[in-house]
Amino acid sequence: MLVRIAEIPIQISCNDSEFFFTRLAAYQLKDEDIQPRMILRSSVCEEITLPEGELIGKIKAINLKKTTDGRFFYYGVNRDNQVVSLTIYDPEYQLVEIKQIASRKHSIFSLTDFEYMYTGLAFSNRLAVEGGLILHASSLTYKGQGIAFSAISGTGKSTHTGLWEKHLDHVQIINDDKPAVRFVDNKPMLYGTPWSGKTDLNNNICAPFSALVFLEQSQENSIKRMTPADAYFDMASEVARPSCDEALGIQMLDIMERLLESVPIYKLRCNISREAVQTVYEEVIGGKMP
Repeated sequence: MLVRIAEIPIQISCNDSEFFFTRLAAYQLKDEDIQPRMILRSSVCEEITLPEGELIGKIKAINLKKTTDGRFFYYGVNRDNQVVSLTIYDPEYQLVEIKQIASRKHSIFSLTDFEYMYTGLAFSNRLAVEGGLILHASSLTYKGQGIAFSAISGTGKSTHTGLWEKHLDHVQIINDDKPAVRFVDNKPMLYGTPWSGKTDLNNNICAPFSALVFLEQSQENSIKRMTPADAYFDMASEVARPSCDEALGIQMLDIMERLLESVPIYKLRCNISREAVQTVYEEVIGGKMP
């Protein structure tokens, strides 16, 4: 299946083709002559044979190795030391292959859940190579402006964007959990992606990134503009970063700093009310909320 996500053409094939066809349908390209800049393959097999490689790092149950031909791979093992997953990739993440064993069992996640997470991580890394990043946020567009609401899980990001949909016309969700951010002509843009957390609330649209709002729960509503320095740690905790690629992780910090200098950032203390939307509207959009 050929898709375009955040301006990146990707040839993607997955084990759970029905699930991913539904998730990717809005991003599918009809022109098969377009050359992909990423090939992403995910499969399930009975047994995983590891390539030959030199161990260069270990993070908990994840082992990172480098092959003699310059590629990298990391793999996970279960309590019986059986390899249950393997991801192989080149330094630019142009070709990423993901494998899982069919007998893999987990108390929470299915094989499809893991496939969804692994493919999303692979895309995030390729996006970083191209100068973008994935932000943990619920994002929307309103009259041509892209706004992202970010916070730790359970704070109410989706609830707040839902209030915008309820109280305002012309609101459209970009992505409810993991929008892509990249620069086009030196201007930051928000993009929908098919990886949207527990929901399927995402659209294949983009909008200029006009404001990033960090949420905190409060009885009263108030909003304050943050300096890039004040916002640094809030953003660092909400940006998807590679756990097995130190160089790319450093590059993503550079992208993050560029974003901090380019987008107005706010701290919103809010409750669940129309007034919470109005507080943001007056500060970010300007004027009285209709």
